[in-house]
Amino acid sequence: MRYFIIMRHAKAEVGEGKSDYDRELVERGWAEADSTASQLAAHGLAPDTVLCSAARRTRDTLAAVMRHVPGDCVVHLRRSIYEAETVDLRDMLRKTSGQRVLVIGHNPTVHELSMDFAGQDGGALSRGFPTATAAVFTLGFGLDTLKFDGLINP
Repeated sequence: MRYFIIMRHAKAEVGEGKSDYDRELVERGWAEADSTASQLAAHGLAPDTVLCSAARRTRDTLAAVMRHVPGDCVVHLRRSIYEAETVDLRDMLRKTSGQRVLVIGHNPTVHELSMDFAGQDGGALSRGFPTATAAVFTLGFGLDTLKFDGLINP
């Protein structure tokens, strides 16, 4: 099986006096990211490949996730994910290898992509996509055969 896991960064500081790009996780954010990563690992979904926005809060989220990755993991930090649109992330995923691919990005794009992938099965996604939430999808042959497995919340 191949999995796509789409995760929103964890709770970040408001960032007064900082650029949006440089906002760090707050204590609650570190705990959220750790909780989600722990649950992914418990379900055998620790990533072997990560596509991560290069913004500070997504890199911090990645740092918390990596504590739960037991083996090798290929990490791609990409500034382009910071301002990516749904079609951009879809294209990045299409070109990425790995059995358990994790995307760590930003709303609204990660929420919209998750809703697109889930289609009619995405009722749980209609309530929003809180910080450190991860949507899990099983991939069949091609991106047209994704199955929404559910949400993991901190």
